[in-house]
Amino acid sequence: MIKRLFPNRWARIAAWTGAAVAWSVSVMAAAAQPEAPAVAATTPPPEPSTTTPSTTLQETMPTIPESGLVVLRFTPVEPPPPLVITNRVTVRSSGGGGGGGSSAAKPPSTTVPSKGS
Repeated sequence: MIKRLFPNRWARIAAWTGAAVAWSVSVMAAAAQPEAPAVAATTPPPEPSTTTPSTTLQETMPTIPESGLVVLRFTPVEPPPPLVITNRVTVRSSGGGGGGGSSAAKPPSTTVPSKGS
């Protein structure tokens, strides 16, 4: 394996590793910086609205606490009842020709419940 790693290949591996580490550090640093406050002089404050909204939206995720865990609860739904498939086969003998030994018809097949799809 050492024969395959020539000095220029080591240099490329080190360069790509350094670039990946620098990129990830810059992304984490940008995410950690607080946002700059907006300039209030450029836009006037909006006028209060006289109409009230008629609908309220429920948050899809709970607000994240400052410390601690967020507990999400899941209540499973009962599976649907098994589907019953009935297959009835009727065999009629014609009485003539080739090889039939008995003239009695086969009984209908039994009902087998499926496990669901």
